[in-house]
Amino acid sequence: MARPLSLNGQDPVAQGLQRAVYLHPDDDTKLIKVLLPQAETHNRSVFGNWAESTFPSLRSRHVRKEYLEYLRVMLANQAPEFQPPISHMYGFVATDRGLGCLTEKVMGETGGLAVTLRQLLVENRLSDAHLELLNTTVTRLYDLNIRASDLKTRNFVFGKRFQAGSLGPMECVLIDGFGDIHAIPVRSMGRWPNRLGLDDSCKRMAARHGLIFDIRQRQFRKHVR
Repeated sequence: MARPLSLNGQDPVAQGLQRAVYLHPDDDTKLIKVLLPQAETHNRSVFGNWAESTFPSLRSRHVRKEYLEYLRVMLANQAPEFQPPISHMYGFVATDRGLGCLTEKVMGETGGLAVTLRQLLVENRLSDAHLELLNTTVTRLYDLNIRASDLKTRNFVFGKRFQAGSLGPMECVLIDGFGDIHAIPVRSMGRWPNRLGLDDSCKRMAARHGLIFDIRQRQFRKHVR
């Protein structure tokens, strides 16, 4: 049996409510998402902590839904040149921090992690070029009927992906938050309910961060000052 990858010597490069993200120690093109022990999850609601304690399978539900959505999209689009607007996923690996989900690393301009939409908004650096890339990705989410239940500005990144041994063009990638994670999977029932769900998620994200979401064009734009 192969020895688990060692992550204990490094700090996570990102962390959400349930998972921590680490650089792969041996592969600069990949990241490892590790489910946090319940004792290390913070800022959860009392109900959320109770539900996970009572129904342990809820701890991995998000991961299952994420992989199922990735598989659905890739199996429906098998052309060799197809590049999804969501991050590629490569299965699981044993680590000394627990079972890790392998995912691609979207590269920033200087070789580090790609910048998030949240960073650009906070630093007032969102350019027209960034907005065009974001809207291209949003259009593809609709066109490919991707179920994205957790659209947040920290889940959209701008960078380059490895393609055939080299870096591809600059693009916007949804790196987390895809999959129908709702208790009643309405978005999985058809294209129409999923479009309504995407509409609602995009409107909410725009309202929280000072953007405008044009519901007719299904495109983001900045306020004109």
